[in-house]
Amino acid sequence: MTITTQIIYQPYIRGPKGALKAGPAIACATADAGLVRAERALAAGSILGARIVRVSHDDDAEEFADPEYLGQVGEVPDAD
Repeated sequence: MTITTQIIYQPYIRGPKGALKAGPAIACATADAGLVRAERALAAGSILGARIVRVSHDDDAEEFADPEYLGQVGEVPDAD
């Protein structure tokens, strides 16, 4: 069993009808690096918010584990 884990910076922007919309997700080396990136983008006004997420994938079974939310800044949608 081969497990791959990634830290993802998921930014959120305003969609065409005013709702929050996910921007392109970006892999980060660490959760702290993702939070720094999110704080800088929020301060610059290029995003409304961001969430830092750890995701694990079982390459052999081709399954994803539930995401682990590591931090967030600004406006983000409710986590289900």
